[in-house]
Amino acid sequence: MLITDEYKKYKRILRYYLLRVILSGIEALPVRVLPKLKLLLIKIFPIFWKKEFMSAEKFLPAEFAQKKDFILKKMLENQVLTILEVLLYEKLVKEKKNFVTVVGKEHIDHAIELKKGIIILTAHYCNWEVLGYELVKMGLPLVVVARAQAVSQMTELMNSYREKRGVKVLMSDTVTDALSVLKSGGTLGLLTDLNAREHGYQVDFFGKKASFYSTPVVLSVRSGASVIPTFIERTSEGNLVVRFEEPIIWAKNETMKQRIQKYAICYEKAFRNKPQFWCWFHERYKFAELGKAR
Repeated sequence: MLITDEYKKYKRILRYYLLRVILSGIEALPVRVLPKLKLLLIKIFPIFWKKEFMSAEKFLPAEFAQKKDFILKKMLENQVLTILEVLLYEKLVKEKKNFVTVVGKEHIDHAIELKKGIIILTAHYCNWEVLGYELVKMGLPLVVVARAQAVSQMTELMNSYREKRGVKVLMSDTVTDALSVLKSGGTLGLLTDLNAREHGYQVDFFGKKASFYSTPVVLSVRSGASVIPTFIERTSEGNLVVRFEEPIIWAKNETMKQRIQKYAICYEKAFRNKPQFWCWFHERYKFAELGKAR
């Protein structure tokens, strides 16, 4: 068992250094090569992404059966474009007119006026990394709660891209640290679309029970911060659109489970509208029974 774990560790480290060389090479390229580079990586990516692709096919809800091949193909393309857009972000913004546009900014403006902090509720959907960069450009003091990767070097690499573009990273899931951000008038970015297992509550998600974190609810109630569902989507022209939705309102008589169901519905609505943008390979339903039932 120990030998197996050590093997996996060194394999991940080797993969990281190989990836770092490739990424450095891509960063040096001009934007005009992006279309050809995208086609090349779409051919190569499945070699390293076979397990994830098989998982996505398994976890895709039955309601998408007729569009399964299209969704999986576009999901792969989205993963490739997300990487390229992160690496070439400054060049894309400079050379591509209207690369990123914003819809629903009035919801953010109203939340700013309240002066109680803002919770950006988003997901591993389309290009969530570029979403963070754009929020900073809008003048929002953004702090994102991130989780460590299997290899520490990979965590440092991902955070380096965020931090050099003005996104502050909170490598902690403590309520105290997150509350301090909100109470100082800051903006907290939360991606709570992943499996919470025993740390969450069981709610309905695409017709099955899934465990979701209570974090957005707890932080919002304690701080008074607005919870604004926010999604970034790619257009047919290859540009990106940031969409701010109306803030989620909690009723006084609601249970924690009912409130979590409210925000889970926001995720489900977005993923159903553009299913090709979400990472369906996440084991969303595994150990859902470990979550609180009420």
